[in-house]
Amino acid sequence: MSADAGPILAILDQHWRPRMFLPLRQDWHQLLRHLLADEGSWVALIQHRRQEETPLPRPADIALTRALTRSLRPLDLRLADHVIHAGTARFSFRGAGLL
Repeated sequence: MSADAGPILAILDQHWRPRMFLPLRQDWHQLLRHLLADEGSWVALIQHRRQEETPLPRPADIALTRALTRSLRPLDLRLADHVIHAGTARFSFRGAGLL
């Protein structure tokens, strides 16, 4: 996945392995249809940045994570992690204790 692809929402199986990838840029109604049709209860947010950038979260990344967590809660879905990749480096919100 390229850095310009935008954030991706991954629907996870019971072992937290990705089963489906959905671009977050698409219409929320379309995303909602996929999320409700799936029987899973966990999703992950994945972002890719250019190799020379830092994977550390920006204020907009934190705001996105909070908004997504709030939006998923009424659907009985939970955010497993928000991972930011930049080259070979990565930042995990769960790993940093932020989820």
